[in-house]
Amino acid sequence: MNVLLITTDQHKATTLGAYGDALEATPNLDALAGRGTTFTRARTQNPYCMPARAAILTGTYPSSSGVVRNGIDLPAGAARESLAAAFSTGGFSTSLFGKAHFASYYPDLPTGAVESVPDAALVAHDWFGPYFGFDHVELTSDVHNIRLAPAVGRWNWGFGPPPMGLHYGRHLFRHGRDKGVERLRLMQPEADGREWDPTQTWRNHLPEEEHHTHWIADRAIEWLGEVDRPFFCWVSFPDPHHPFDPPAPWCDRYRPADMLEVLPAAHPEEFARKPPHHQAWTQGFRGTELEWANPGWALFSEHEQLSILAAYWGMIAQIDSSIGRILGALTESGLADDTLVVFTSDHGDFMGEHQMILKGPLHYQALLQVPLIVAGPGVAVGGSVDAPVGTIDLAPTLLSSCGLEVPPHMEGTSLFGEPRSHVLTEDDVAPGVFQLRTLTTERFRITHDLVNPPNSELYDLIEDPGELSNRWSDPALGPDRAELLATLEDLTVAEPRRRLPQVCSAG
Repeated sequence: MNVLLITTDQHKATTLGAYGDALEATPNLDALAGRGTTFTRARTQNPYCMPARAAILTGTYPSSSGVVRNGIDLPAGAARESLAAAFSTGGFSTSLFGKAHFASYYPDLPTGAVESVPDAALVAHDWFGPYFGFDHVELTSDVHNIRLAPAVGRWNWGFGPPPMGLHYGRHLFRHGRDKGVERLRLMQPEADGREWDPTQTWRNHLPEEEHHTHWIADRAIEWLGEVDRPFFCWVSFPDPHHPFDPPAPWCDRYRPADMLEVLPAAHPEEFARKPPHHQAWTQGFRGTELEWANPGWALFSEHEQLSILAAYWGMIAQIDSSIGRILGALTESGLADDTLVVFTSDHGDFMGEHQMILKGPLHYQALLQVPLIVAGPGVAVGGSVDAPVGTIDLAPTLLSSCGLEVPPHMEGTSLFGEPRSHVLTEDDVAPGVFQLRTLTTERFRITHDLVNPPNSELYDLIEDPGELSNRWSDPALGPDRAELLATLEDLTVAEPRRRLPQVCSAG
């Protein structure tokens, strides 16, 4: 059996029709759910890109791999312990197309890492792997078109020009420097008659066939048409991560007025019994160099909020279209009946929930929940699993489904094994300020702040699915809190466990 893993970046689960959305942005994913099983309580093991992706690749918690926050590279030794390496050792052809993010894009000091934007200039033009256990890779570097600092200039160096930009950057410049620079210009807000602003929303004037979403699908389709043995293929789309800049026709798929039905209601009273940084997060970092990371949803006008949502859903519709092309190619090649297809994301996005946007050290379900759909041989058709599961469970699930041994260091369990009663999420984005451990069960979500325990949270997801009322100090839930904390204490690791000796020696 083959395995096709498709992921997106910062994708709110409830934007899929299979998760209740009515805007019809995801017909291909909804059809996949119809012929497979949907996991309604899937949770990421970390709400930030690098630790979340490391957990998928290694099958271990961030506190085990040591990648506990963005900016910590997955050590080269992890290649020997990765999901891809296990498939390769088992005789499978392995590939990755798109965003890996196993290393920092802009490290403080040169690291020599392939994905480091400045160090990518040292990568040979004919290099296509191996990389972290994958035999063949075609990568995007930092294609999130964010202007982190004036030094970045009028475009993000992650797009190029070569020798930076890795495989996608070289694609943009394949017809020479002048044509490449013109393609970069078309991506910028200035090409749409705008300037960079806190909404991070504009119409991308790059033709869709040149866009990284389309390019990633093209590269995967070509590889799938040539592979001659069982395979594990990871197709990793960098969107719908901000900025919100879909190209035509997807920039016109939704109008701001269309988004009124998905615009989350504001509940300013909810912050009365919540940690103080929650309300502060609604205001963001407007006017600072971190504005790109949190522009403050509550400061936007309703029209601005609706415009952001329209662009976000448009990006999702574009991705769904490319996924449809990939699945269609599988069918045409005769591989579909013998391929396990998995769709998920690294983490979610607030997208207006709790008057917040993007991500942060706040463990609401909009951020922790990820879409998870599995379809293929042996998977229940039209099934739904409501038990808590994690993206850490992907590695053991995929390996065991293909009859391969699950390495003993992997900490997840098969999605098709004994149902979980809980799933753990770790968050060490700001040690000494926040250090969060969250347990999600079918009824509760408890978040324990290891640095400031009084700032902890407890929500009854049955009575309060919107997580508006923090009941951490509610005597009525005292016994439940004690039981959940006992379970969490058994699972919690304040410092990295470093259970992968091979990883540590290389780090």
